[in-house]
Amino acid sequence: MSVALAPALCRTGAGMRKFLECCAGIDIGKREITVTILTGSVEVEPAQQTQTFGTTVQELNRCLEWLLAQECSAVVMESTGTYWVPVWNVLHDRVAVIVANPEPVKARRGEKTDPEDSRRLAERLRVGDVRGSFVPSAQIVELRDLTRRRKRLLSAAHSQRNRIQKLLEQANVKIGNVVSDVFGVSGQRILQALLQHPELPPADLAELAKGRLRHKRQALIETLQAHRLNDHVRWMIQHSLDHLVFLEKQLTELSPRTLQKLQPFEREYELLQTIPGIAAETAAVILAETGGNMAQFPSPRHLTSWAGICPGNNRSAGKQSSASIKRANQWLLAALVQSAWATVRQRGSIFKKRFYRQMQHRGRKRALIAAARSLLAVVWQVLQRMTPYNQPTNEVFPEREQEDTTSPSPLTATWRRHQRSGTSAYPVPPHLAPDWQPSSIRSARHPCPLKPYSVFKDRPRLRGLLRGIFEAKNAESGFRAGLSGRLWRRQTFSPADQISFSRMADWLSVIVRTA
Repeated sequence: MSVALAPALCRTGAGMRKFLECCAGIDIGKREITVTILTGSVEVEPAQQTQTFGTTVQELNRCLEWLLAQECSAVVMESTGTYWVPVWNVLHDRVAVIVANPEPVKARRGEKTDPEDSRRLAERLRVGDVRGSFVPSAQIVELRDLTRRRKRLLSAAHSQRNRIQKLLEQANVKIGNVVSDVFGVSGQRILQALLQHPELPPADLAELAKGRLRHKRQALIETLQAHRLNDHVRWMIQHSLDHLVFLEKQLTELSPRTLQKLQPFEREYELLQTIPGIAAETAAVILAETGGNMAQFPSPRHLTSWAGICPGNNRSAGKQSSASIKRANQWLLAALVQSAWATVRQRGSIFKKRFYRQMQHRGRKRALIAAARSLLAVVWQVLQRMTPYNQPTNEVFPEREQEDTTSPSPLTATWRRHQRSGTSAYPVPPHLAPDWQPSSIRSARHPCPLKPYSVFKDRPRLRGLLRGIFEAKNAESGFRAGLSGRLWRRQTFSPADQISFSRMADWLSVIVRTA
């Protein structure tokens, strides 16, 4: 008999929450699989049948016939390496196959056997306590193989370049100290001359330089004098160069093949390239890893969680512990981080504004991961709506700026209150007023070196500023230690602006009290 399958159920296991009267669990192995079928209603103990089959096509077909004979409509198995793929290829056309993540369904230590594992999987599927993994279509699998192959070839090419530079260093050839790229035009000319004409003097080798490198010919001569480049090292370098040429040839052959596989997804491929920071190669990687169909991810949060690029949950007993991103799709993560670096360097990009704002509080690496997560959320929006990317305005996108406008901090409220009353913008103590005349205060736009005061959202930051002032030797280095790098670049201090630590502390303490 044949079983009607729901496409969403076959691919992801979504909706498998009802009680099943007949289901099976498969424990996957390299040479054999163990299948357990549980049959029975919810009121009685299910009947159990267990059999073992091989992993050849003939054995898997025999397993399929046995499942259909028992009227089994759903099967669950762990995604163990690549051993589950042959089983999926044979069964998924006739039976609803759910591929489960091994982590939430693994057995306890000391209770693991093949029949026990298959029975445990069947029991969890029987009550709907299993969630299927995303299994891409055949077209996406082929595209994914090509994009991942390209990544591996590029990694191998970088390894060969590093190996050649290591051999040059071992032979006392220090051209890497002068030439920024040993594999550029000038670097390759000098390297080929070293391999093919060992008798050439350093002066003749330096004459092979091109462009601006010709101004450094004397430095090149010094790096090439008295080198130890013998026949063995030359053979090793030439062998690596031949491998590098072979890798570049394979990369050239891979590009048209990838474009051919991208033809069914031409519309999605073009839309992804409208997002800032995403080039053609990165768009192909995103399509290959996510499948291009956002219907399988209900929201951007589901997509970022599946990609492993959002913070994890690690809260217990009312305490929030460190929760880094989880290990998930490394290919997609690498592509998104590379695109995030590109988009945070673009002028006028909203991602750049968010990146530098978060970098002050969370650090460069965490801010970069946050930018990559925002980029993936934009990818979901573009592919879900099938419309090009339009950069949002400042009034719509930055929620943080809206919060600052609607609910100002106490110190910002103090600043605005003094502005409305017409008094001094900053309450300076009376005994400090005659001496408080540094040059930076004379500006009407910046009446104080701490302007704008809205950046101090809480008193702990003021305490950090005070600590930086007391630990420093002067007020300028104290401000440098207390303020963030972005705010410090706004300030202008002169030697005449040096004031005592005690007076600065009194001045800040008044602001804390009035806030």
